[in-house]
Amino acid sequence: MKDDGAIILAILKYLEESMDGERVDHSKINEQSLGISHSRYCRILSMMLEDGLITGLTPVNLPGVTYTQYKFMDPRITLRGIEYLEQNKPSARAYALLKEIRDWIPGM
Repeated sequence: MKDDGAIILAILKYLEESMDGERVDHSKINEQSLGISHSRYCRILSMMLEDGLITGLTPVNLPGVTYTQYKFMDPRITLRGIEYLEQNKPSARAYALLKEIRDWIPGM
């Protein structure tokens, strides 16, 4: 099973890269291409929408389904999503770790 954080980053990265195009190719970031279940995919999208990382999805509630599904209308990354991407780049994480280590060592 893939890490939810890696899935969120993959979706955000694709949406950020798609900003120059006319349309977002949903098949590049659907549950099959990400290798996860439909229910997990919908729940991750829900978290991303609630946290303001993405926008442009319309909720679809179906009888008998315990989670909200989404229809892609005009999916796009938000400024908050771009900040999330920047903060989670490997170089940013390495910098944060080095800064934390420096703070632990007296005299640095």
